[in-house]
Amino acid sequence: MAWHRWAATALGLAAVVAAQALWPEPPVPEQLAFQSISVDRYLRQLRRQAIQFVEDRPKQGFQFVEQHRNGAFEIHCRGVPVLWLERRSHHVLMQASLDAKQRAPAVLEFQATLQWQLEPLGYLEQVLMGVPEPVLMDRMLLMLAGGVPDGARCG
Repeated sequence: MAWHRWAATALGLAAVVAAQALWPEPPVPEQLAFQSISVDRYLRQLRRQAIQFVEDRPKQGFQFVEQHRNGAFEIHCRGVPVLWLERRSHHVLMQASLDAKQRAPAVLEFQATLQWQLEPLGYLEQVLMGVPEPVLMDRMLLMLAGGVPDGARCG
């Protein structure tokens, strides 16, 4: 029985070492949460900019999708969500999909434009508010899954 535990531990350590070899730099914590803003500013300014982003790219496969909870909205690339914003009671949550760089690079530039307009919460504040963050396992699975097919890309 002790042999099985030792083998499982060795296998786990080998997986960690292999992951570090494939991904030598630890990921920088992604800025996901921002200070809360007024509903009016959120709906008028950020939503309008997202709609304009999609309308400026009519043949690139982007769609604006409005959710009916907390004024949330998403930008999709050929039906797959690549950027979403949600106004919560104490913060604005903004996330890009893990594969946005390959699937829809233009959306990352747009995300940076939106982030520039908002006041970010510190990493510790995000953790204390329970803001979800992609875990290393999610990032590793994305790497192992390979690239995004050409027909699934926008832009």
